[in-house]
Amino acid sequence: MVSTGALVWISCRPLLKMLLCTTSGFILARLDLFSAMAARGAGQVMLNITMPCLLFSKMVPAFTPDNISALGPLITIGCIYQILGLFLSLLVREFFWVPHRFRTGLLVAGAWSNWGDVPTAVIMSITASAPFAPGDVNLGVAYISAFILVFFITLFPLGGHLLIAQDFKGPDKEDEEVKEALRARQRSRILLFQQCLRFVFRPVFRRGTSSSAHSVEENVHQATSLKEDEGMVTKDKPLEKDVRATTTITEVSSESGTFRPRHHRHVSFGSHAEPSHHHRRDSSLPRLDEEGLVEVDEKGKGLVSPGTSTYGGNDMSMLSPTVTMIMTEKHADGVLGSSHEKPNADDTKSSTSSSSGKPGFVSLVVSFLHSLLTPATITMALAFPIALVKPLKALFVEMEDSPIPYAPDGKPPLYFILDTTNFLGAASVPLGLVCLGAALAKLKIPKTINALPVGAIASMAVGKLIVSPVLGVLIVNGFVKVGFIKEEDKVLRFVTMFFSCMPTATTQVFMTQVYSGTGEAEALSPFLIPQYALMFVSTTALTAYSLHTLF
Repeated sequence: MVSTGALVWISCRPLLKMLLCTTSGFILARLDLFSAMAARGAGQVMLNITMPCLLFSKMVPAFTPDNISALGPLITIGCIYQILGLFLSLLVREFFWVPHRFRTGLLVAGAWSNWGDVPTAVIMSITASAPFAPGDVNLGVAYISAFILVFFITLFPLGGHLLIAQDFKGPDKEDEEVKEALRARQRSRILLFQQCLRFVFRPVFRRGTSSSAHSVEENVHQATSLKEDEGMVTKDKPLEKDVRATTTITEVSSESGTFRPRHHRHVSFGSHAEPSHHHRRDSSLPRLDEEGLVEVDEKGKGLVSPGTSTYGGNDMSMLSPTVTMIMTEKHADGVLGSSHEKPNADDTKSSTSSSSGKPGFVSLVVSFLHSLLTPATITMALAFPIALVKPLKALFVEMEDSPIPYAPDGKPPLYFILDTTNFLGAASVPLGLVCLGAALAKLKIPKTINALPVGAIASMAVGKLIVSPVLGVLIVNGFVKVGFIKEEDKVLRFVTMFFSCMPTATTQVFMTQVYSGTGEAEALSPFLIPQYALMFVSTTALTAYSLHTLF
């Protein structure tokens, strides 16, 4: 049993190493000794050379026919973590305002975490020493490759990166406009929730009584008589052009006798009435006279709108009123939906291309296959068969009862390839951490806190680095109990738990800079810095808990 002090030190040591590497890149970037162009070039070297070499050098010796079954749980848990992150970002966007140019980028920030340099650095450092076995470091990196595979396939071939491009389409919106749209959407959700509660609990209030319906009819009659006495609206007067009346049907509680609004409907008359969403009238409501509609405004006054009227000599009796709910459905970005919107050129072009069928499908397949052909995915595609086929593996790795004769130096014939990839792969993690520090140094934060979406920033940081690890531990332990993850595979359990506590990937910074057209990622910057600051605390706690549970 490992002591508490040893657990804390084992958990902190790799993070201190990572902090020093990241700080070096941060300082170089601040001193203008590591420019954005240089950081981009270093990132290309890492993604296309050093990381594929690292994966190959670890996957070939580590994977065997006995542990290859771990790919199933690894890929499954990777997809679950992405779905949880996506759901988290949807909740954040629903309850907190987010800049218009980050409305879909927030989904990417939630779903795609840093599954590259940060977890590789920590897992390699922890599994290389006790209480893990000496060969567990290779197995740990091999398990990491499954998460990297999920990351690349969902981000590029499956089109996750297009969500970032979606942020920069169309005109920009002011923050106040976005906030107002959010408040309107929240009010509509509250109204919908209230109506659902009334629908669910309505039989409870009306059970065994008939006085409630009688009170409603009496209330409607009183409201109608009141407005007719005031002479505001009569059936003898013609309607003016485009008259719009709001009809509120109220219900009187049998216990208190107070008015309670039931449904809100918007009634429009006229040839220029705007199109709207139609809703069916609740069958439980008392039916009104077909000659008119009743309005009860906030002051308790009732209005009567005639069912037939004339304007300018034109009979309008054939025009049925358009009834719409005040709570109007909105798009995700807060813009009101419109059924009479004219299709733009892009929509016409896409519909034309989709009607042809095959050309669009073929181009989609070609694009998907092309995005799969990255150095990392190609390396993994080569490493899996080499690791599982014994004659191929014997060309690279020393094995007992090897069917391949050794070279004059006593090594397998292609051992020099594995040695070279191991040599180049050793630069992947430090180079990635230096680039991470440089990326954080280039982020720009608004000077005033009021301009920041503080609620969304805090919610994302807490969700990804506190809530997500708790759920990740529960998911992994649940899979262990049902036998989906082997209990004796401690490396697999540690890796799957650790990946639940990762901040947003810095890859999104580069993609945002490309799609923005200005080279800036202003909306993303405030979300990254709190996450990476909180990461040092949360990953330390998670590592200590995981090691305590495993050993």
